[in-house]
Amino acid sequence: MRSNSYIVKYFWTFSLFLILGFGKIFYGCSSSDSPFQSSNGPSNASGTVFETPLEFDSGENPISIVSGDFNGDNETDFVVASSRKQDGISTTADGTLTFLKYTSSSSSRFPFTSNTISPTTEEWRQDMVSIDYSGDNITDLVVTNTDEDKIKFLLNDGSANFSDNGSIEVGDVPLSIISGDWNSDNQTDLAVVNRDDKSVSILQNSSGIFSLSQTLSVDERPIRTASGDWDEDSDVDLAVLLRNSRQIQIWLNSGTGSFSKQTTSYSVGSAPIDMITGDWDCDDNLDLAVSNSGDDTISLIYGEGNGTFASPVTIDTGRGPGSMASADFNNDNKIDFVVGHRFLVSTPGVSLLTGDFSLTLSDTSSSTGYASSVSFATTTEEDGAPPAEIIIIDADNDSKLDLLITLPLVKKLAVLFGNQYTGSLTCP
Repeated sequence: MRSNSYIVKYFWTFSLFLILGFGKIFYGCSSSDSPFQSSNGPSNASGTVFETPLEFDSGENPISIVSGDFNGDNETDFVVASSRKQDGISTTADGTLTFLKYTSSSSSRFPFTSNTISPTTEEWRQDMVSIDYSGDNITDLVVTNTDEDKIKFLLNDGSANFSDNGSIEVGDVPLSIISGDWNSDNQTDLAVVNRDDKSVSILQNSSGIFSLSQTLSVDERPIRTASGDWDEDSDVDLAVLLRNSRQIQIWLNSGTGSFSKQTTSYSVGSAPIDMITGDWDCDDNLDLAVSNSGDDTISLIYGEGNGTFASPVTIDTGRGPGSMASADFNNDNKIDFVVGHRFLVSTPGVSLLTGDFSLTLSDTSSSTGYASSVSFATTTEEDGAPPAEIIIIDADNDSKLDLLITLPLVKKLAVLFGNQYTGSLTCP
């Protein structure tokens, strides 16, 4: 363990992440919100399925990460956002972006150079999406201004120079944002989860101008939303994850971007955190997966293709599952899961927030369809670090799946090169 000064520093950072939204989590700090506690430390396994992590500075508080061609060279770049920064025992807004530019001349296996993009005024940017909202074939950014109950548009000039391009008010405490074409007009729209007024704001795009078209009133405390064509009628529907009631609500699209709540909702596990969508069994029906930090499980909810879902299947995972990503790592035509974990390691008189990540592979011999998870280190730090967001890519073009993981507590972006599985990001 580290010195007491380290423990004190990261105790307050731990409080910050519980209160402000660690890895898209956003809820008050209470006993029921505390992460899994154990005397066992995080995994330090590396060099097997994934190589030893490489780490890069990524701001004071790197949480959200998005990809896109931000400088028009037809290569994928990345932007990492820092939401807030620690100032003693308090926090202040930040909003710094770290731009990771693909550099073809680099001999590095991670061929990216970085520079910092600072906002004109420090802002609490909890989440972001990368989209071409202006229709000029240049990838822009949209960020949540969480403490101002707004989203802000950052217009890209084509060289990764972003300028403020207006904002729009949404609900109370917007903490998560996704994009999609809700009304099938070939323009990218937005959906924003507003925690404190129990709503989701639906914003439609008309030639780069957004307007609030509908407010979805949900039962309580929404924390995530996901999109997909649940009823296979060629328009995009929504699912909303509710933390306190441990429910997923399904909202079907009329085809014009107007959503209606379905009668049936779906129960998940204790203290759900993240929700993603994909075709887990590769049957051409979209499914959902939810990480449940309170009972160390993942709920798999298989889509029927008609707007309904089967009863959730529960699979065990490591301690304190949070952020998730999915791909077919072992080429068996079924999707596997990478899960970030956060938990407290307790020793006499001291508790330290830490974490690691795990890989859960499909296994047809298992009753759940999945094997036991295997955990790996996220960082070279001896005490570990909990992930905020995970992206699966092939960073070095060797056909093996790699990981990018944001690590807020150590202020790093970790790159983990895969050295075992030559897989696929989607179903074949």
